[in-house]
Amino acid sequence: MSQEYSLKRDIVQDHNQRMLNIKKYYPFFKLQDMQFKGEKYAMLDMGYLMMAVLRFFIEENNFKEKMVTYEEYSEFMESILENDFEITFQEEEEKKLLISYIFDKLKNDGKPFSYEYYNPITKKKNVARTRILNNRIVDDKVVYYISADAIEFYLDTKEVKEESNIAISQLLLEKMISTRNFKGGADVVSRINNEVSRLMARREEILEILTYDVFQGTKAYEDFMENTVKWFDEEQKLFKKNKTLIEEAMKNSNASGEYSQAARDIFKLEEELNIAINKHGELLNACATLQDKVDDLVEKAKISRIRASMDFKKLLNRAMDSGDSKVLESFVKPLFALNTRKMFSPIMIDNLLTYPTGEKEVGEKVISGEEIEDFKYPDEIEEERIRHNLKVLTYLLCNMVKKGELFTALDFIDMAEKVSGEGIKNNGDFYTFMVHLMQKKSVDVSKVLEKPDTFLEGIIKEVLENDEEAMSKYKGLKFTIVPGRDEIKLQKGVIQDFAVDARGGN
Repeated sequence: MSQEYSLKRDIVQDHNQRMLNIKKYYPFFKLQDMQFKGEKYAMLDMGYLMMAVLRFFIEENNFKEKMVTYEEYSEFMESILENDFEITFQEEEEKKLLISYIFDKLKNDGKPFSYEYYNPITKKKNVARTRILNNRIVDDKVVYYISADAIEFYLDTKEVKEESNIAISQLLLEKMISTRNFKGGADVVSRINNEVSRLMARREEILEILTYDVFQGTKAYEDFMENTVKWFDEEQKLFKKNKTLIEEAMKNSNASGEYSQAARDIFKLEEELNIAINKHGELLNACATLQDKVDDLVEKAKISRIRASMDFKKLLNRAMDSGDSKVLESFVKPLFALNTRKMFSPIMIDNLLTYPTGEKEVGEKVISGEEIEDFKYPDEIEEERIRHNLKVLTYLLCNMVKKGELFTALDFIDMAEKVSGEGIKNNGDFYTFMVHLMQKKSVDVSKVLEKPDTFLEGIIKEVLENDEEAMSKYKGLKFTIVPGRDEIKLQKGVIQDFAVDARGGN
């Protein structure tokens, strides 16, 4: 009963809030469906243009702290159209009309983007409204700025990767305070606190990594400092700015004698921001001490790695276990930096003159004879063995396919054991054959003879071209490979079960 009540509560009570939360996504998908008229503008993507404009406004409004005029927007959009879409305009008027048309669509012709949804609590339909761009008049000039919903939407797409998440969230907080959305601002500050907690946890992870892998830990430390510490000054400035805005909002609320829900939201927001500032200060101090701890751990790791002699066997085992020959670099590299400069003592001249000569050196006697023409290198012998084994298995496969029946991989293994003995499962060439056989979904021998696609098809072609009888018997074979779910264990590995369907293809 309690589960049923909880389900109904989640559906009914939370529906209104969910519909309001998704309104920030609505403009993007509405604009994304828009198609530009004319072949010249067919490649224009309104979704891309919207994301570009949002990033431009975030840069100007929040990072540079200035409003945007229509002329500045027009100049930016012109560069986007020419550089990203390679559109050339024959006339200046044509360019102005297109840029103005895009701007009108982003503003929705001055109206908010809206949609209706059913509210199960009031039993009525509500309307959700949102905007991408707002405008105001400053010094007798119309200027534009991005809305809080648009900033939040852009951040949710995770497009801003280089900037600090804390700084970006504070830009959104500034918008929330400016629009007197203090309750939403408290949620943003909670997000900041979560980000600070994540960075503190990441700091502890780096210290833990350094205890068992100094190289990986040092790399993680450098990435952490690069992406975190460099933003501390900017984040501190934004904290002070938002704290000042909240204090001004509190003064205005007290001056008007308001003790409403808004005043309580302002107080809660200020309380949350103070917590965030304290936690951010703790993070700053923790990162300041992190450098010293990293230096100590790296120094200890260097001392522990110093050895009086080189253990060549251990080094070789490490290379074999990791499958990476770069491990041997620590042994080979010093040999290329040897100091070959030698000092020759004049005293050695006397030793050279008085050094007794030994017996006369006799050169090795070379017996002339015929060269061995059939000499084969070990790799050539291996290749001949592999090709021979694969040819035998190819003959066996063709014979079974020739019957025009359906047989499984286990049937083929049983037949191979009858022909070659039970040790066939231990043969690496047999495992290779089975793996290559599973690479194709179907095989048409007539097409294989024209152009083999795989190594196994090359073997099939070689077998038939060198055997006239086999050519006449098997040139018309066709079969399909149907994979199964089970696994078959061979001595050299594991293969997936499959069936060969040769019915109707001979």
